[in-house]
Amino acid sequence: MDSLSRTLYSDLASGSTTVHAALSDDAFINAIVEFEAALVEAAESTGKVTAQQAADARVAFVGFTPDLEEIAIASASGANPTIPLVKQLKARAHDPTAIHIDATSQDGVDTALSLCLSRAVALLIEDTRAVEKLLANLARTHRNDPIMARTLGQQALPTTFGAVAAGWLDGVRCARKAVQAVDFPVQYAGPVGALPGGVDIHDELAQRLGLSATPLVWHTNRQPLAELSAAMARLAGAVRKIAGDIVAYSATEVGELREPAPGGSSSMPHKANPAASVAADGYARRTPGLVATIFDALDCRGQRGVGSWHAEWQPIREIVAVTASAVNRITAALDGLEVHTEAMVAACGNNPDTAHAAELVDAILETEVHP
Repeated sequence: MDSLSRTLYSDLASGSTTVHAALSDDAFINAIVEFEAALVEAAESTGKVTAQQAADARVAFVGFTPDLEEIAIASASGANPTIPLVKQLKARAHDPTAIHIDATSQDGVDTALSLCLSRAVALLIEDTRAVEKLLANLARTHRNDPIMARTLGQQALPTTFGAVAAGWLDGVRCARKAVQAVDFPVQYAGPVGALPGGVDIHDELAQRLGLSATPLVWHTNRQPLAELSAAMARLAGAVRKIAGDIVAYSATEVGELREPAPGGSSSMPHKANPAASVAADGYARRTPGLVATIFDALDCRGQRGVGSWHAEWQPIREIVAVTASAVNRITAALDGLEVHTEAMVAACGNNPDTAHAAELVDAILETEVHP
């Protein structure tokens, strides 16, 4: 199985392969080729190369399928995969003038990351919206159903389960909006980040690839990846909040929630484990550590990061992959979640006062209608 971001287990155990596929090594390497092909077109359209030079370069891309293993081995000498890819493409071209024109290897790698990440995140956003719909339905259905709130592990005062679910919704929605606000920029700044190709071709390339044109140069300004990482950490944290609550409410002595398809035990057949929530927590728990690597890589020296740039390639994809797996597993926990209102009411005693919890539900759901 290919890639740093995909394994047979991570694909199948998380319940989804779509986001992982967009982040695979195959997708990453092919995105570098996509960058190089788009650069030929941008160079021609802005007059950087002639129509004949562009046509002679296009030949290189016809039927070209990168060999992942070969590229990986060849990458060792130059410490990145763009170098051997460009060498192969130039060897296939009738005239290589238009291939990799005024670009540097980091331009190919960074733009490929932006392409892979933007596509994966678009899928993840749709998955997250599905979670929001499930949470909104729970909040609406249980708007008035009392549940005992717990603070610091102790029973406190009554609220409603609708308010609990609405709180989950608010957290997920805020995090999803942060993810949506992230830009995915093109990188085309040349060997030392001085834009030798000019702004016109840079902007044309961004438009052709569907990427942002700003910041103009981010070879050592790694804020775009830091912003994505931070947004992913927020989404993973919102998922962990829900997962932890479901596990607590599913405890045998509480019995207020039960997952629709609880997991069993290899040695204790009487157990009904909240397995989807546990898995969601496990995936989401990996995100902060991966994010730390991206933030550590903000220390980029000179005009090319010394190891810091290279350190980003795996964890930035893993951040999105594990967060997507967490979202998928929390979806499994919520879709058909059994809510035992009798147990909730019993813990609240007679005539529980839920204060303005129902109004809180209404307010959060109103925000959902008008995001």
